[in-house]
Amino acid sequence: MGQPVIVIVGMGPGIASAAASRFGQEGFHIGMIARREDKLAAHQHALREARIDSSYAVADAADPEALGAALATIEEASGGATVLLYNAAHIKWKGILDETAQSLIEDFKVNVAGALTAVRAVLPAMRHADGGTILLTSSMFATRPSSQFGSLSIGKAGIRNMAYSLAEALKATNIHVATITVKGQVRADDPQRSPQAIAEACWTLYQQEPGDFSTEVEC
Repeated sequence: MGQPVIVIVGMGPGIASAAASRFGQEGFHIGMIARREDKLAAHQHALREARIDSSYAVADAADPEALGAALATIEEASGGATVLLYNAAHIKWKGILDETAQSLIEDFKVNVAGALTAVRAVLPAMRHADGGTILLTSSMFATRPSSQFGSLSIGKAGIRNMAYSLAEALKATNIHVATITVKGQVRADDPQRSPQAIAEACWTLYQQEPGDFSTEVEC
């Protein structure tokens, strides 16, 4: 059996970086996708310093063709994903009445639709392996929307709904789908909502066995 792989879409500081470190400590190869190559190269350097194997590909999660190609590049280089962590989101402070239909559509491509693109890309390898874990990060806005974060609130509700829908669609398999709902601000000094605490929740979800799968955990 080859080295397990976690693919992180939306690689960056905070949750994604902490998850990369947590899974890397357990022997995982880290596959990273984000829009900026310089940032990805910096993350790869940090992981290398920690003796963690990684690879990356550049893509905008809003572009299904580019995202699909990036995921294919990582799979070709390191093997099929054991875990997918979709952490991409377009975060902005903008009142819902200041949004337009087009801006909501553009944000939805990143906040929700990109997750489906990523899931469809990793599923064949997970089916072949008869198992895998798909993790989607959400927030308190999924159930407590904010008018000042109108588009993000819609997106987080959508990603939470997608997790439950995918879990139902894949319930007859050994593929685990779950959402991590962060119920407040992610802060390094918060023992419940620090990046490391959320990464630990991701690891706990990965370790769950069929029959004990949780579809949602809150941090």
